[in-house]
Amino acid sequence: MLHLAGEAPAIRKEMQDVTAKLGEAAQLTCQIVGRPLPDIKWYRFGKELVQSRKYKMSSDGRNHTLTVMTDEQEDEGLYTCMATNDVGEIETSGKLLLQAPPQFHPGFPLKEKYYAGAGGTLRLHVVYIGRPVPAITWFHGNKPLRGSETVTIENTEHYTHLAIKNVQHKTHAGKYKVQLSNTFGTVDTVLNVEIQGNLFLF
Repeated sequence: MLHLAGEAPAIRKEMQDVTAKLGEAAQLTCQIVGRPLPDIKWYRFGKELVQSRKYKMSSDGRNHTLTVMTDEQEDEGLYTCMATNDVGEIETSGKLLLQAPPQFHPGFPLKEKYYAGAGGTLRLHVVYIGRPVPAITWFHGNKPLRGSETVTIENTEHYTHLAIKNVQHKTHAGKYKVQLSNTFGTVDTVLNVEIQGNLFLF
């Protein structure tokens, strides 16, 4: 009795991490062989990707390429190529990193004016896009703000959040500026703050 021995998919070249500019096409590639020719599927964070305007898959039987049309910072992350045939399966993964000058996220427009009640907490929340993660500085008037007992600045790779406790009209009203800066550029914006409430307690 004759057995046609197949070969389980084997990686000839692992997928490498890729850095691309936001808004451009990014290509993730790997080399996987096997007999019969493996079935190739692509995943992002475990979710299967389908051919679309955003994702294009191509393969010559050995080299497998995923092209991602990047249009948002969230396209970053881990991409996986999985190859399967009758004999077995194998996968290789690579990270897509994006570069972009800082900009204020258009999906989270800033308000004309921000309000807080006297004695309460002022909260200013700014969502941004930018890689590498920018250096973030807050100013009140021309003075840089630093964290203290009353001032909290929380920065993540998607937003910056300023909170000031026990605000007073005299001290805390006016213009606040936030500046974002990385190797690709610098951007800033001014937020107008009004403190409402009893200025005079009789």
